Amino acid sequence: MAKWNEHSTARGEEKLTFAEARKIFVKALAVSVKIRGAGSVVINLLGFPMAFLPMLVSVWVRDFSNEIQAVYSKGEASAVSALGVFAMLAALYIVQLAWNTLRDYITRVDELNAVSYMKERVLRVTCDVKYKYVENYDNFKERIYFVNTAAGRRVANSITSIMAWLQNIITFVSIVAVLLGVDIWIVVILVGACIPAVVLAYFQKDEEYLTKTKWIHESLMAIAYFFEACWPQSLNEVRFFGAYPWLRRKNVDYNRIYSTKKNEMTRRHVLFNSLADIFRSGVFVFILLITARQIFDDPAVGIGAFMLVFTMAGQLQTVTAQIFIAAAQFVGDAKYMKDFFDLDELDYEKRDKNALPREKFDIDFQNVSFTYPNTQREILHGLSVRIREGEKVAIVGENGSGKSTFVSLLTAMYEPDAGKIEMGGKDIHASLSATRKTLSAVFQDFARYEASLRENITVSDTRDISDTELRTLCERTGAWEFIEPQPEGLDEIVGSFSASGNNLSGGQWQKIALTRCAYREDAKIMVLDEPTAALDPLAEAELYRSFAELTGDRTTILISHRLGITQLVDRILVFDDGRIVEDGAHAELLAKGGLYARMYRAQAQWYE
Repeated sequence: MAKWNEHSTARGEEKLTFAEARKIFVKALAVSVKIRGAGSVVINLLGFPMAFLPMLVSVWVRDFSNEIQAVYSKGEASAVSALGVFAMLAALYIVQLAWNTLRDYITRVDELNAVSYMKERVLRVTCDVKYKYVENYDNFKERIYFVNTAAGRRVANSITSIMAWLQNIITFVSIVAVLLGVDIWIVVILVGACIPAVVLAYFQKDEEYLTKTKWIHESLMAIAYFFEACWPQSLNEVRFFGAYPWLRRKNVDYNRIYSTKKNEMTRRHVLFNSLADIFRSGVFVFILLITARQIFDDPAVGIGAFMLVFTMAGQLQTVTAQIFIAAAQFVGDAKYMKDFFDLDELDYEKRDKNALPREKFDIDFQNVSFTYPNTQREILHGLSVRIREGEKVAIVGENGSGKSTFVSLLTAMYEPDAGKIEMGGKDIHASLSATRKTLSAVFQDFARYEASLRENITVSDTRDISDTELRTLCERTGAWEFIEPQPEGLDEIVGSFSASGNNLSGGQWQKIALTRCAYREDAKIMVLDEPTAALDPLAEAELYRSFAELTGDRTTILISHRLGITQLVDRILVFDDGRIVEDGAHAELLAKGGLYARMYRAQAQWYE
């Protein structure tokens, strides 16, 4: 499969059809309107009458210049009139200043709202797409990063861009209408001088898109190595092994690749844009010379006409460039917007918040095969097994034998390539919500939430529970022994970023994860993937003693490298190279003398 950024690069070299662009813009406007408040809408609408302000200011500057000239020729009789014109001009300047300030404020508010919306959108997509994308299927991580840093803002700002564009057209028409009364060639020359800048903006937008999509991997890798050097979870190891120079070199190397390409593009853009600006400035000076010559040839034209052209010529150039450059950029932005809306085309999990746990919950894997996305090696090969309701099952095997993959399939994170997985006689993917509400799990890579201990536990279930009941549960898992001494007890904030620096040890976090799993009251199946990996021997032994009380009559599937707990289960499944090679009780498998017996004897001294 071709990578997303390769598709984006190819698309960047193609041109969207008018119908495609129109469809994208309609969607973008809908999103843009959605994230803006009433104040923003009012300001955008007020922008239309305010678009006449530049023309009005220029006209009153002309009138004021003429009034000043009249004062010198007519004396005090014209002074009152000149003061009146000056007062009007000052009022227009104040209104324009107030308007610009208000508009800038609303723009900043809109930008903050846009950022919040995009963050929420990225989180929602990441949490709702099928799990294969989380493993970077179809370059999902690059796509999300691109949407978060570039494409999303184009969508969010689309309505502001269109409103500003329409308002600039009003300003353009009003200025042109006045300047045509002076000289039509002034208008023609000023507008024509903007053509190079417009052409440059069009081609630069395409080049910018291509650069951002083609080199996004290098940008992400530079960020990844930066955070590896300073992230709390890896900081100790970085310091101990002196890994900083290596991480810095990696960060610098990837930054150099990305920055070199970006700087090359930036230098070209700055050079050509500067030449276009110099050309426009030269034309502006030329127009002023023409106007000055007209005054010299016909003094009746007066200084007012010169001031009119002086103020309007610059405004016309600016607004003309803004209109055509914004149009060119908006067309270019369509490609960014398409990447944003392409997120809707991903495969999403179908959930039903009103779904109930399954009434029957026996588990049946039927000839299941599975290969991870973006890989070629098949992990599970035609695996079949049935687990009865209430049965306690341990899954053991060497690293890479398929144990955790079995868990990922059972919890419906992935779909099998072949075969079928049923729970209570129904496909587990027919109702993901029902399947997951039937299950509770401790994953090998469990979450460590930057929150209170209470929230870390109760996040798995929305039910209410008293502190006494919660304490009893924590005592069963061994978590209460470190929760009770906390200054705020269950309400103590823990984590790498807690204000007091109060983080838990790996074993303590694992007990919290186990408590979180057990807290899910309606779950009928408990899946425990390496629940004792971070525990010390005493804590592990204590967990073994409370195992039956903790799991109750729930079906329990336990994955572990440590085989001491296998004596407490009804049945042991031994995995090897993606297949179940042994199936039976502890004594039975020991007597058989196979793989399980060899593994258990290798660890026997731990449990004697």
